[in-house]
Amino acid sequence: MNPGQLIRVLGPIDVLTPTGPVSVGGVRARSLLGALVIGVGHAVPIDHLHEVIWGDDPPVSVDNTTQSYISHLRGILGTEAIVRFDHSYALDVGPGDIDALLFERQLAEAVEARDDPEACRRLSREALRLWRGRAFGDLADDEPFRLEGYRLDELRLAAVELNLEAELALGRHELVVGELMVAVEEHPYREHLWHLLIRALASSDRRVEALRECARVRRILAEAGVQPGEKLVDLEHAILVTS
Repeated sequence: MNPGQLIRVLGPIDVLTPTGPVSVGGVRARSLLGALVIGVGHAVPIDHLHEVIWGDDPPVSVDNTTQSYISHLRGILGTEAIVRFDHSYALDVGPGDIDALLFERQLAEAVEARDDPEACRRLSREALRLWRGRAFGDLADDEPFRLEGYRLDELRLAAVELNLEAELALGRHELVVGELMVAVEEHPYREHLWHLLIRALASSDRRVEALRECARVRRILAEAGVQPGEKLVDLEHAILVTS
């Protein structure tokens, strides 16, 4: 792969170069690169690539057309970036050459630094800065990308939670309340976000609001037929005892 380049899929698919972002072309070229990214480190069968690019309606000259897309991507990434194995292609790049892989590595480092809130906060923020929108951009809802997009988004939420945990550990309770309010509205069934919000309110001497949020999450979970977890119940009890 050409030096200084970064394949980006944590948002619209493109390639970041030392001189700025470069489009890889239309939806079919982006679909091809996205499929190779998902299969990075493995040989991806050409038949699978055909299905990703054209679904059930490939052109008559499908092999030649696919080869032209491969050549186009090689022209952007470097001639050695995509290699051919029999009836397959593989993306031959390092873990620091794809933003999704870089994000996962930085998230793992943030998890390892959990006992050091300042380092955890820095690492989780660095990881989150790689995101520019939904994973795979306008392809996010397409069948070949939906599952991997969901997995990456779950990891993004884990990074958000880790960053907010670090902020609370550093005593920045008031500063994160607003962000947590937005987060629980966007992800109302994610109990850990509610737990962090209620902790932040209680630690900011806003116990009445904290108990109000306890009641609200109980109602939301009950509507889904779910009981609050032990951590939420214990936190509510602790607030009641100290109120």
